[in-house]
Amino acid sequence: MNHNDKKTNTKQGVFLLNKWFLDFLSKSGEAMIFYAAKLSFKGIVVNYASWIKHDESGLRTRSHFRNVKLPEKNDNLITWHDEKFKISGSWHSITKPLKARIFDSDDGYLDWNCFQPASNVELKINEKIIKGLGYVEQLILTTPPWHIPMNDLRWGRFHSLHDTMVWIELREQNKQQWLWLNNERILNPIIEDDHIVSEDKNFVLNLDRGIVLESEKKIFKVVEKLLSYLPGFKQLMPAKFLMATNYKWLSKGEFQKKGHTKRQVMAIHEWVNFNSQDQ
Repeated sequence: MNHNDKKTNTKQGVFLLNKWFLDFLSKSGEAMIFYAAKLSFKGIVVNYASWIKHDESGLRTRSHFRNVKLPEKNDNLITWHDEKFKISGSWHSITKPLKARIFDSDDGYLDWNCFQPASNVELKINEKIIKGLGYVEQLILTTPPWHIPMNDLRWGRFHSLHDTMVWIELREQNKQQWLWLNNERILNPIIEDDHIVSEDKNFVLNLDRGIVLESEKKIFKVVEKLLSYLPGFKQLMPAKFLMATNYKWLSKGEFQKKGHTKRQVMAIHEWVNFNSQDQ
């Protein structure tokens, strides 16, 4: 065991979150987001799964804390099954993976593993099979998330026939940014809720935020459900973190590179506002 392994194991003994995000978009505009997570805190383990679905009939959200299985990865294939939701899915990667260490300190770190910036997806839901495109990422967090200095968190992704983009931004006094276009790291972009711009690479992505998938104090909502499993967990969190407001959108977008023809894309993206209690 090297020094880094020992350091990691020490951190993971107190707090460890293994959180997966998988999504799906069909040609007809149906969108789904799946979360599967395992939280270990001071020897107590809690699992969590949620399902957000939007189609022509509207928006539905479900969640549960029992018998949660995490996705399984085998080379370019990721599979996930949830008995409660009656869902089985397979995500086949069609792009190279991305990864970054978003945060690192003596107390722990946040590793972002984007195994599939774009994928072909097949879902089986109550014996019905549907196909589309998707995305898969995993977060490994070994320190409580409120230790990460940020006032705003922005994240998003889109995939089209020609392009794939993923972005992350943390804002506090300064900005930390990670953006990849077609697996190329792009430096110094402008990242906002309704547009992404790179002057260096001469592209612009406009986002209409037309469909709201989430607009709530999501952290507070999840923590309230966790209290029966982790008594006192809520008291550890700063109010700023606990009362953060999460906005998640399904956007129609226009993407233009180097003055060429604008291409229509669909994007899933979010903004977490950690200053909402002051507004």
